[in-house]
Amino acid sequence: DKHDNNHRPKMNEGIVIKVNANQRYASNSETQAYFRQLCKDKEIPLQEFVCRNDMPCGSTIGPISATQLGIRTLDVGVPTLGMHSCRELAGYKDAYSLYRALCAYFQKKIR
Repeated sequence: DKHDNNHRPKMNEGIVIKVNANQRYASNSETQAYFRQLCKDKEIPLQEFVCRNDMPCGSTIGPISATQLGIRTLDVGVPTLGMHSCRELAGYKDAYSLYRALCAYFQKKIR
């Protein structure tokens, strides 16, 4: 009854940006827009994960860090099966996409 089959990240279909209206994740409109454009320019597949609004979701250290340090943050990663389990399974295409996105980000920042 908690599963939403029509809204879930899919393995090997792109990096995932995590978004939450209650700011439980660090993503905001500015950091999302920047990262989305970066991925679009490099043709890197991207997905979005939004937690159902009738369910509480976990939080990350990102919002705390962003608030206290004033740094721009984005919750981004690869979709996995069995999060926090002893065997997390992820798609190899997503890991490579994240690698490409991070390389593009740091190359852009250096120049």
